[in-house]
Amino acid sequence: MNRIIKNLFLLVIIVIAAKFLLTVFGKDFSTAHSEKMILGDWTQQEIETLMEQAALKDGPEAKIEFLSEKFLGTPYAGNTLGGASGEAEQLTVDLSGLDCFTYIDYVESLRLSGSFGEFKKKLVKTRYKDGAVRWENRRHFFSDWVSGNDTNARDVTREIGGDATATVTKELNRKTDGSLWLPGLATVKRNVSYVPSEKLSPPVLQGIKTGDYLGIYSDKDGLDVSHTGIAVRKDGVVYLRHASTVHGKVLDEELAAYMKNKPGLLVYRVK
Repeated sequence: MNRIIKNLFLLVIIVIAAKFLLTVFGKDFSTAHSEKMILGDWTQQEIETLMEQAALKDGPEAKIEFLSEKFLGTPYAGNTLGGASGEAEQLTVDLSGLDCFTYIDYVESLRLSGSFGEFKKKLVKTRYKDGAVRWENRRHFFSDWVSGNDTNARDVTREIGGDATATVTKELNRKTDGSLWLPGLATVKRNVSYVPSEKLSPPVLQGIKTGDYLGIYSDKDGLDVSHTGIAVRKDGVVYLRHASTVHGKVLDEELAAYMKNKPGLLVYRVK
């Protein structure tokens, strides 16, 4: 009887401790989550073969260029991840259609992986802060990629832009009228650096490398970027490889031409 009481007491302590950690740190320490897998025209074996081929490429730039090219022509599809505050989050892989954020999520995760199982694990680390599959932990903003201790890349915008670089402090997720872009998600103040489009001179563009992840700066309150893509250099010209809403698919567009009438550019580089 004493042993039963002791075990029950220990169980109560464990439950209380778990609730305390969840309250204090705001994290779900369970690794269990549901999954949604839509591979489109791909098979799992084809994806694994793709990763094997990418592994033979020399350096992250070549890997990103190779992997991103394989998705050219893929239809644009928005809101494939769904989700909202208070809803159970699921790990979604949907290769039948891509938006600008899921495109770079998949390419970066594939770059780091050697098997389909590893790809899913890397996707969790790429898409979610601290590797916790929760809507609140999703990297909703491009600058989440370079912020905090658990980063996907480093911000080289100022390194490339030099004196042409501008920096502004934004309260991400807070609109001009005080409402939220994403209800249920906390706001965060963050310095955002970008190169204004009118200062994207040939020397500045020369500093952009194939494989750099690009963000189109947004001048709207509460947003850091309005769009993302991947830099690809071909014959000395920099292209933006991206999932385009205008063209309805993943394609390449000359970056200098695309940036006309856009506020500015952010450049992130993998480590």
